[in-house]
Amino acid sequence: MDVLYGLMIAFHILVSVLLMIVVLLQPGKGGGGLGAAFGGGSASSVFGGRGAATFLSKTTGVLAALFFVLCVAIAMTGSERSVTDQVTAPAPAPSAPAAPEAPAAP
Repeated sequence: MDVLYGLMIAFHILVSVLLMIVVLLQPGKGGGGLGAAFGGGSASSVFGGRGAATFLSKTTGVLAALFFVLCVAIAMTGSERSVTDQVTAPAPAPSAPAAPEAPAAP
């Protein structure tokens, strides 16, 4: 189960990084932004006039859906874990037997 949890975390990080990149590549309202800096302006001629926006929009939607599904899956898998489960309580020290009481003097 730990291997599956680790793989989900690694895939979640990969999806998160890809989602950030795809969002930053999208052109803003002004048409500038990081999309033009990374070659997004020339990509619009490759995908067609509206093709790049549609492609990036669909990719963003798919990555966002994967992000949310992984968030829920990790939360459900991680809910079985607890920090207190990993901490072991120290064993109680053995107490010495009580000394016999001396008889009361009359």
